[in-house]
Amino acid sequence: MVFGKKKAKPASDQLSIGGEDVVIPPLEIKTVGVAKDEAQGLMIAARQLPGYPVALVLLANGISARADRILMDYSAQGAVVRYRVDGQWEALPPLDRPTGDAALVVYKKMFGLNPVERRAKQDAKFTTNFKNTDWVVAYTSAGVPSGERVLFQIDTKKPTIKTLSDLGMRDAMQETFRGMLNGDKGIVLVSGPPGQGLPTSWRVSLESADKFVRDFVSLENKAEAEAEIINVSQNLFEIGEEEGPEAKFEKMLLKQPDVLVMPSLINSYIADRVIDQITKLGKHSITRMVATDSVEAIIKLLSTYKTEARVIVKLLSGVLNQRLVRSLCDKCKQPFQPTPQLLQKLGIPAGRVQKLFQPTIPPPPEQRVDAKGNPIEIEICKKCNGRGYYGRMAIFELLTVDDKLRQVILKSAGNPDAIRQFAKQNGHLGFQEEGILACALGMTSLQEIQKMMAAK
Repeated sequence: MVFGKKKAKPASDQLSIGGEDVVIPPLEIKTVGVAKDEAQGLMIAARQLPGYPVALVLLANGISARADRILMDYSAQGAVVRYRVDGQWEALPPLDRPTGDAALVVYKKMFGLNPVERRAKQDAKFTTNFKNTDWVVAYTSAGVPSGERVLFQIDTKKPTIKTLSDLGMRDAMQETFRGMLNGDKGIVLVSGPPGQGLPTSWRVSLESADKFVRDFVSLENKAEAEAEIINVSQNLFEIGEEEGPEAKFEKMLLKQPDVLVMPSLINSYIADRVIDQITKLGKHSITRMVATDSVEAIIKLLSTYKTEARVIVKLLSGVLNQRLVRSLCDKCKQPFQPTPQLLQKLGIPAGRVQKLFQPTIPPPPEQRVDAKGNPIEIEICKKCNGRGYYGRMAIFELLTVDDKLRQVILKSAGNPDAIRQFAKQNGHLGFQEEGILACALGMTSLQEIQKMMAAK
């Protein structure tokens, strides 16, 4: 249900919406960038509006369901509400237009926006504490051809993923990757496809490096800067300012850093200077690239900095790439014995794996009946709420770049598949192999790996 179940609460906290008794959740909204007195006035005004209970319940239920996105699509007929949980969109029963409009007026009123404006883009950010957790929520609304679209992006104020283990990286890979991060005279490339958690992996990778015995400094575009990381000295530049990134980079070098953290190499001048620092002074660098796999990340890096490409290849020590899958719920996942045919198809030697795991997903309500059509009560997992999955993890591929691979890259830069084939023949485990290993460890399902491999 959208609006939850009836609970024993004082009458002042309870009302009826759509025939259901609903408890107004204790959700205090604090709009960012609005003066305290003004924000209090806006909240007082919002509480008097008829859509206030619906607006708060939609937000509270979304957070309770572990949604990281709430989407509301308005049309002439009404408003369709969706929660994104573990990367999957789930549709809620639609709201009629008056109810949906009333909730939207409340949101815009609380955030100090124009409730009448339905076409132009409006955005805001607010914080709240709910379920003993501090949340930061970004709100955006804008007109679309069908009507209006509203998006809430929900994040915890403090990161919940702090280690490579939290991301799902297996121990042996962690040891190898840390060796790359803590190396010297080289370049480590962290990469991932759009929308697949690259910012999180970038942050956790840096937090996993040994920053206590070496000085880490970063150079970042202020408009795209990440949150500060402990023991990484952040240097920011702005496009168009008098002192450009080149000057900021030279000032940064005066601190004599050991590791240059570069979310982007920015331009050929800075790429050349990074290379000089590595080859002449023994420095180390960590950078990143949006790409679908490790080989594509290398090709994109080399094509971006063509003049420096040959030297970059010689300096590359490793490339990390990732894709996200859902994690099996550890409370209700079910083991099954794979057939010899399935093991053969997966490339697993007979006898190596005794069991795999699959999600427990209850049948839809219309199928929960006996032979006579009488309803059957089915117990639903309380942890995952019958989804079969709880949270997400990354499947990683870590490509170690050695002299043999460097030669192939230089010869086959225009043929990525040849590079991939050579790497595989020399022991590199790609996403398929890493995904099957995660299945064998009971971390995710074959269905998720199949979806991951089929995605473009």
